[in-house]
Amino acid sequence: MTLEELESSWGALQPPAVPDAISGRRAIGLPVDRPVYVAVDSRRRRHLLIQVPDATAPVSQRETRSLEVTTARFQVGSNPESLYVDLVCTDSAQHATFSAIAQDLIRSIRQTPGPLRDSILSALGRWRAFWTVKAVGMSREDALGLFGELWFLRRWLGTVDAATMRRWQATDSARHDFQWSSASVEVKTATTQSASAPAHRIASLEQLADPEQGQLYLFSLQVCDDALAANTVHGLVASLTADLQADFQTVSEFNDKLAARGYSPADQQAPARTLRILAERLYRLDAGFPRLTRQTFQPAGIPTGIVGMEYVIDLAVCDQWLVATVPTDAPAQVLASSR
Repeated sequence: MTLEELESSWGALQPPAVPDAISGRRAIGLPVDRPVYVAVDSRRRRHLLIQVPDATAPVSQRETRSLEVTTARFQVGSNPESLYVDLVCTDSAQHATFSAIAQDLIRSIRQTPGPLRDSILSALGRWRAFWTVKAVGMSREDALGLFGELWFLRRWLGTVDAATMRRWQATDSARHDFQWSSASVEVKTATTQSASAPAHRIASLEQLADPEQGQLYLFSLQVCDDALAANTVHGLVASLTADLQADFQTVSEFNDKLAARGYSPADQQAPARTLRILAERLYRLDAGFPRLTRQTFQPAGIPTGIVGMEYVIDLAVCDQWLVATVPTDAPAQVLASSR
């Protein structure tokens, strides 16, 4: 079922007049022996009911920011009473996230022939990290920054596996966006209308400071809005998740990092923005590269009273430090193969 079909189904249901009763309609597109119901209770809370065999071990989850999971017996409409795993959304502000979870779970049940309980636990595990993401969604700026980091991870670091994923820091507390023993990479993304080298805003004196060990690089990505383009944050997340699908632990770590950045698969605003790639550039930050760090102010040090500093770098004057424009360039291949 599409998100629109799910929303329409929940919207068309009338809440039952009897407390503790439930009204529902069967989800379409599923095998006859795998009934799932879109439902509402007398308080108008949305439910997804997955009928399971009577011998199924209970599935339960304490409420976590609007999602509650229990296993109980229900009678839906005129159907006989049966055992169901019941997902209920307890906060209407989280309806979009709940719909996305329901869609993913229905798709998993349709595509996976194994035990229903396994499909349910797998889907809940994939979504665990996103239950705590605020419903307001990402800003365009935050989504653009995430797009650049995911693009670099997907396209420039070779095979995506657990080791590659550990390079991505995805946190404000890390000095650089990607860190490992031999190299660190800071990623900057800019929206422009031409492919000429952009200017990037550097948010602090630490952002382009040399790492404790290894070589520092700056990856610059230029994009523009294009309604016909296929590149989105959602698309990159889906591609990376598919690459990691055999490694549940790494998928979970990936989702945790995405959630820490404020991302949710249910957000249909900024992460769904379609972008066309104009240029990719990888710079090696050797001596002379135009940057400000704490070392710039030695020996006198940063003036007293200055508690923050940001600046802008014009990459048009940085050609001598440019080492790659595509991942197949030799310096980029070395970067991807290093561990």
